[in-house]
Amino acid sequence: MRRRPSTPTSRSERGVSIVEVLAALGIAGVTLASVATMFSVAARQQKGMSYRVEMQQGLRGAIDAIARDVRLAGACLPTNGEFIALEGLNQPGGDRITVRSGQVRDNTSCVEAGTTAPAAQGDGVIQVDKTTGFEPGMLAYLANWNGNGQFTSVTGVGADTISLADGLEEDYPAGAHIFALDERVYELDVSDPSNPILMITIDKGAPQQFAAGIEDLQFVYTLNRNCPPCDTVDLPADTAEWRLVNDVLITARAKTVGAVRPEDQKTLVENTRAKPRNLLP
Repeated sequence: MRRRPSTPTSRSERGVSIVEVLAALGIAGVTLASVATMFSVAARQQKGMSYRVEMQQGLRGAIDAIARDVRLAGACLPTNGEFIALEGLNQPGGDRITVRSGQVRDNTSCVEAGTTAPAAQGDGVIQVDKTTGFEPGMLAYLANWNGNGQFTSVTGVGADTISLADGLEEDYPAGAHIFALDERVYELDVSDPSNPILMITIDKGAPQQFAAGIEDLQFVYTLNRNCPPCDTVDLPADTAEWRLVNDVLITARAKTVGAVRPEDQKTLVENTRAKPRNLLP
């Protein structure tokens, strides 16, 4: 006798209906969309945070670098006569500062030399007692006995001679000195207001980008005069006042740069003081 096939009687035996499959897919889609949205929001927040951290690090690094150079101003350079270690410019959109110190040899001695023979005005070669550390292309400062001096650059170095890019502006006796210079100029490039950049120029070379997002840079100078509280000026008026600079207040303002949302745009201001210790009495 032929037996009739049995029919499923339980839910597990019947399988899943198309309606149930569609409902499950809908729920899964909503869940995945929620998770994707959550991750997208977290990614945007993380990106905004990274921009802010980058801005803070750039601002801190810029402040520290300028302060370090100001503290070294005048190292290995003459402290009498013409003042050459600090110069500045007070201007809208950010101040400028020029800081000079002397180069040093591998043994940390100053790269300087004394002239061993008189040199006449217009001469381009001087005789010196040593040339170690001097190299073509270096900036140099030639100091005369009378307190005058001139900036120039080295074009050649012999066994006991140094060739200069510029002729001497006056007569120099034996015993004058030449110093190898390190010169750094800090100023802002605000030609693109949406992306201001702190620039650095080393030894009169091409300006280089140093830190992005620095939108303001200010220097205030405390003079060793009428102390306390001491005179404070935006810019020393003349050479005599530059020689009185006791410390420099450096203030910089930075903003986040990049494709950040308006709510992630932040501004940070930091300042520090630096004493040009080599210029202090």
